[in-house]
Amino acid sequence: MTASLDNKILAITRKEPDAQEFIQLVSSEGGKTISLPVFDIEPKNPKVVDEFINTVKEKRFDYCAFMSSQAVEVLFNLARRIYKTGEIISALNSRTIVAIGPRTRLSLIKHGIDVKIVPEKYSSEGLIEHFSKMDFVKGKSIIIPRSEASKKFVLKALSDLGMSVDELFLYNVLTSNIDSSWKDFTSLLKQKKVDALIFTSASTVRSFFEIMQRLTGSNTNSLLNSVNAIISIGPFTNEELGKRNIRSLEAKEHTIRGTFELAKIILREK
Repeated sequence: MTASLDNKILAITRKEPDAQEFIQLVSSEGGKTISLPVFDIEPKNPKVVDEFINTVKEKRFDYCAFMSSQAVEVLFNLARRIYKTGEIISALNSRTIVAIGPRTRLSLIKHGIDVKIVPEKYSSEGLIEHFSKMDFVKGKSIIIPRSEASKKFVLKALSDLGMSVDELFLYNVLTSNIDSSWKDFTSLLKQKKVDALIFTSASTVRSFFEIMQRLTGSNTNSLLNSVNAIISIGPFTNEELGKRNIRSLEAKEHTIRGTFELAKIILREK
């Protein structure tokens, strides 16, 4: 029996080590994956760990929300460098921890953190919906360790609910250099052999088009017309693609598995 993705090529905007779940899912259905390294993480000075610990202690936040597994890993990597892992675990477990989705939750659990809240929808909007349905949220406080490139949507929306919101920036994102995977991808794209392209965040959209500008000039949009399925992991990713006049479909479940299932449905019909 022929697998549903037999001989199909699916590209994803993640480095190969971070794309293992997607690679395994695609492989299980007979497809091939191209992992595109779109950006690199530039952590802040480890002193930001002390700033985080001191801020949590002084302001005694009710909640701490992690918007990505990257934020979790950067925080613990920085803490490890200055031998503050135990203090970070203690500080976090003294608050109600929120994880934006299952991958972020697993990252926190791996480091010994007790996760109390995962919104029903795995997105910024899902997080806002969760808090908007809670009683007595007005006057509560929350700290969000995250990327400096993050949008202000969550900050504004939670503030509008009457919460006191602090953001702590742990890292920047820098567009990656062009490597062989990008050259292979561009070659396949020109041959109209890329069947699906998965965008995993708004940041990856921005970096993807910056890199493609270097490789193809102004031809990126016309080249993408040959891709049967362009899929975004969530609403902000979809919005970022829309700014570039790219028609994309948003996964109903804002996870890697959600994007995979949507791609499978679309490509099955092609």
